[in-house]
Amino acid sequence: MATRAVYGLAILAAVVEGLAPGAVPGGLLPLAMVVLGVAYAVMNIDAANPQAFLTTALVVAAAGGADVLSNVQAVGGYLDAIVDQVAVVYLSGGAGVLGVRAWNLISKGSL
Repeated sequence: MATRAVYGLAILAAVVEGLAPGAVPGGLLPLAMVVLGVAYAVMNIDAANPQAFLTTALVVAAAGGADVLSNVQAVGGYLDAIVDQVAVVYLSGGAGVLGVRAWNLISKGSL
C-alpha cells in the first residue's frame, strides 16, 4: 500500500510539474519527484533483478527526449511535458536501484 502511495504522489507531482512548470516555488516539486522516485525504487524494486524497471525508465526517458507525443494534435505538447517529468521520476528510481545494489554488494563483501 505504501509503495502505491509513493508512486501515486510521484506521478501526481510529475503531472503538475508537466502542466504548470514552476507552480511550486523554490523548485520543491522536482526535488520531491526525485526523492519519491528513489524511495519507490528502494521500497519496491528487486535490486538483484531490476531489468524491467530500468528498461521502462530508459524507454520513458527516450520517449520524452524524442518529443514523440508532440505530434498529437492539441494535447501532444502537454502529454510530452508530462512524460518528461515522469522520466525524472523513473531515472531517479534507477539511481535508487544503483544505490541498493551497491549497498548489497558492499555489505555482503562480494565486490
